[in-house]
Parts: sequence; structure tokens; C-alpha cells
Amino acid sequence: MVAIAACKKGDTGPKGDAGAQGAPGAAGPKGTANVIYSAWISTNPWAPSTTSTGTGKATYYYDIASTKVTQGIIDSGTVLVYAKFVADPDGNGIAKLLPSIYYNVGGATTQFRFQHGLLLNTIRVICDVVPTGIPNTSNQVRYVIIPGGTPASGRSMTMSDYSKMSYEEVCRLYNIPE
Repeated sequence: MVAIAACKKGDTGPKGDAGAQGAPGAAGPKGTANVIYSAWISTNPWAPSTTSTGTGKATYYYDIASTKVTQGIIDSGTVLVYAKFVADPDGNGIAKLLPSIYYNVGGATTQFRFQHGLLLNTIRVICDVVPTGIPNTSNQVRYVIIPGGTPASGRSMTMSDYSKMSYEEVCRLYNIPE
């Protein structure tokens, strides 16, 4: 017995059942959860501030251009700025989260107060020197930009959380090369 079946060209057959679920894929590499970071940048040259006033101090700033500092980052992100101070009494090459204060090596009375501020497309590192002086141009800074809503280890973090962490812990958390 011979059976022949034929379909007219263009006809679609009935829909079949869904296939079995495939095996899960391999885990991908650990990511940085949209975190942006810079290399270490020498703070050269410092510019004298024309807007900061006060007696008994001199104020300088160093601007870092970064198109990643958007209005969204300013409004809801977190920007961490770390510094390595050349003449740090705690030791050269230690990464410290700003704001940070240190005195000259050797017991000098000059105090350096470092902090940072954000402008659109710019991270401004600010140094108040009390009573007078100029910040070292060989100091280095590095920034880490964490967009708002970027959870770390499944939970939201605040600036207070980051301030309790060492530089090395933040680097490990976001897989940032040191």
C-alpha cells in the first residue's frame, strides 16, 4: 500500500507543542554593575580659587573633566574620590576617601583639607590650605562613579556605607582593578 500526502504551497501547518527547557548557560564574568572609574590622575596644576574667601587660608582646586558626570549622577548617583598624598604622615601611597585632612610631614603646622564637588561633566577636587601654602602637584586622585539604582551585592548602598569601607574593599566590591 502506498500513501501520499500533499500540501498546497503556502499553507501553514498546525502549531506544535513547545520544546523542553534548555540547560542553563555558564555563569558570566563578574561585572562592575555599570560602575565607572578612572586611572590615578596627578593633580597638576592646582588653580587658585577666586570664589572661596576667608582669612587664614588659601584655597585651590583641580578639575577633572568627565562626561560621565551627568545630571542623573549629580541627582541620584554616588561619586567617590580617593587621593594618594605625597607628603602624607600616614604613609605615601595610601588611598584615602575624600574629604580628608592631613598635616605636613615633620610636625609642620600647615593643614591640608581636601574635598570634592560635582559640576556637570566635571569633578572638582578642592584643597583648603591653613594657614597658607600650595598643595603638592604630585598628589594623585581617582574617582569611582556609581549610578543611582546600581545595587552592590543585592542591596543599595549609601555614602555612609562607602565611607566605612577601605579603598581596597570598594575595588573588590565592584571588581575595579587597583
